[in-house]
Amino acid sequence: MYARRVRNHGAMPNYRRYFEPGRSVFLTLVTDSRRPWLRDPDAKSCLLAAMGQVRRFHPFRNIAYVVLDDHLHWLLSPALATNVSYLVGSLKRDVSFRLPSRAGRSLWQPRFYDHLIRDDDDLHRHLDYIHFNPVKHGYCDVASAYRWSSLPQWVERGVYARDWGRAEPDTIHAMNPE
Repeated sequence: MYARRVRNHGAMPNYRRYFEPGRSVFLTLVTDSRRPWLRDPDAKSCLLAAMGQVRRFHPFRNIAYVVLDDHLHWLLSPALATNVSYLVGSLKRDVSFRLPSRAGRSLWQPRFYDHLIRDDDDLHRHLDYIHFNPVKHGYCDVASAYRWSSLPQWVERGVYARDWGRAEPDTIHAMNPE
């Protein structure tokens, strides 16, 4: 396990992030001031392309994701030598580089939320949370209707039914990682 000390900049807290090499992690990245610049389908495509590009420099296995208008939920399993904080920083920089129309504007909140996946139950809770998120936020009535999610891949594998996600699953009822 490694800890990364986060510097204290003004009023920001001085905290540590704890990751275990190779252990899956749930991430939430939020746009600056919750501005919905990801509403644009081209911006969403850009973010997904950047996720693929970043993997070349910070190897990981992509488990699940959902891209909404003002945030991203992402579940991944980093390779043993991958530093998750550097991976997130690279992703944010890559997206900024790919969106020159947003030059000079801050795209992301400086920090991100992370949660180490503890066990299989925790993994399944977070998979459900990610895939139900578009319904929770009113983007669609059924999760499979939302285009910017990994849910179709999970449906294809037979893990989820095509009509899954009309109502909040019991597995995530008490969760609120945002």
